[in-house]
Formats: sequence, C-alpha cells, structure tokens
Amino acid sequence: MNGLYGLYRRQGVVWPVRHSARLLALAGACTLLMSLALAACGSATSARPVSPGFTGYVWQVVTISHDGKVTSIPARLQVALRFSPGRQFGANNSINFHSGTYRTTGDGFTTSAMSITGVGYAGHDPAVLLAISAIGSFDNGAHATAKLTADRLVVGVGSYTLTCQRRGP
Repeated sequence: MNGLYGLYRRQGVVWPVRHSARLLALAGACTLLMSLALAACGSATSARPVSPGFTGYVWQVVTISHDGKVTSIPARLQVALRFSPGRQFGANNSINFHSGTYRTTGDGFTTSAMSITGVGYAGHDPAVLLAISAIGSFDNGAHATAKLTADRLVVGVGSYTLTCQRRGP
C-alpha cells in the first residue's frame, strides 16, 4: 500500500486505496441495512398474523339465526359488523354501537375491550330486539367463529349465527 491515495495490490488487481475503502464501507453499510430490513420484516410478520379475508370491510347482517329460527334483518336497520386492519371491531345493532378490539383465531376471532353507546330502546320490533341480543353476545372475551365464502360471512357467537353480506371498506 502506497500512502493515502496510493495503490493497493491484491490477487493481481491494482485498486486505488480511496476507492477500496469507500467500496468496503458502502458494502458494509448495505449489508447492515439489508440485515435490519430482513429482521424488521421477520418481526412484523410474526407480530401481526395474516389478515383473514373479512378484515377491512363492513359486513351488513342480512339474517340472524337463533333457537332454530332464521330472521331476516332489513337493510334499513343498518345492523353491521366492522373489522379494521388495525384490529378495531365495531358492531351496530341499529340502536347502539359496540366497539372494541379483536384478535383473529384459527376459526374466527375473539373480542376484547368492548364498550357500547348508551341509547335505550322501548320499541317492539322483533328484528331490532333480536339484533340487540345477538350483537350483545360480542362481549369482552367472546369467541366467534367466522366462515367466509366470496362476499358472505357467517359468524357464530354464543347461540346466534349472523349471516352477513360484504358492503364495503
């Protein structure tokens, strides 16, 4: 090696010293950045499960089954389930809105940290009363099964089965 800007001979190749030092520094920096990027991808993948197909959509409840009876839920009632990619869960029973978080499981999801708006209902509409009871089953720690087929989601929670139609993000 001949001085700061001299020549460096290795295996028959002559390299200017200033270029080889920069090249080695650049290669080291690239290797470090690639290692960090790969490590970040690995930790993000393990910390966040793969999103099931129902995540990121609003699902309008079209029927609720309970005690062997299937009841159609009119669209005007706006009974719906919402699953955000950020694991926020929302459920509208046409009177109150339930919100909390959800965690996906092998066969569906589990809710937690649930809260509800406090509007009362003094009416007698059987579809509204059924929706209130069914959506109320998504209490803290409730496990629900979920089966997705195309744009239909069938959710089982407690003694209720909600058949839902995908409405949008």
